[in-house]
Amino acid sequence: MLRPALLLLALAAALTAEPARKDHAKYAAALKEFRSGKAAPVDALRDKASAPEVRRAAVDALRERLLDEPAGPLAKAAAGLLAETDADTARLLLAALAEAKVTSAADAVAALAGKADSPVRVDAALALAEIGGARAVPLLAILAKDETLAEAVTEALGKTAGPGVTDAFIAGIKDKGLASVSRTALIRASVTRNNRAVAAALCETVAEEDMRMESQKGLLRLATAADLSALRKAEQSVSNEATKAALGRLIKKLETAK
Repeated sequence: MLRPALLLLALAAALTAEPARKDHAKYAAALKEFRSGKAAPVDALRDKASAPEVRRAAVDALRERLLDEPAGPLAKAAAGLLAETDADTARLLLAALAEAKVTSAADAVAALAGKADSPVRVDAALALAEIGGARAVPLLAILAKDETLAEAVTEALGKTAGPGVTDAFIAGIKDKGLASVSRTALIRASVTRNNRAVAAALCETVAEEDMRMESQKGLLRLATAADLSALRKAEQSVSNEATKAALGRLIKKLETAK
């Protein structure tokens, strides 16, 4: 079984791989039809009787158009196909949506990732990180509540980029209404990203018993001298002696390095 980190690469490989030689003529003919406008790729994908090579050509034609028009009406149609197509086609569509950064597809992709019986839920979680930007952060964090998705979600959060992503991480980490497992995924992904901007938030959450250990681990990896004031407040706010001692050692280390 592929590790989550390799699954997105598998998506890209599937997208660019050449169809089997025996099917190439049919694939090439279908792709020519789609590119010329004589046939509609969305209609072909909705038709359950379409041959595999025709479906593949339809996805490739969609991908080309989505790269040029990621916010156009075709994006909505492509996202809508995710819930009604087969697993192989869904994987190709997810890769196409991710490559084109079709942010409007975030909710549809998140819904697919949240389906317990979906064979492409991990693929969808990873694709969400590529297409969703800041919008994907809370959606992915919620998905972390499913323990079968937790590893893939943390991996995906570690790859999420774009304007507002750091603010979304901080908001999620501090959100007491969010499940602790979701907040934990955000902290672990922050460590993976070496996102030192979340350290101030961890100085607050370390006082919460259910978040104490994960926040402590995060602070040991992410805190800098710029966080000394917040760390001193955190040291005073925690009641757990082991954590208080760990923060004290961290403060001394950062004061020495200052």
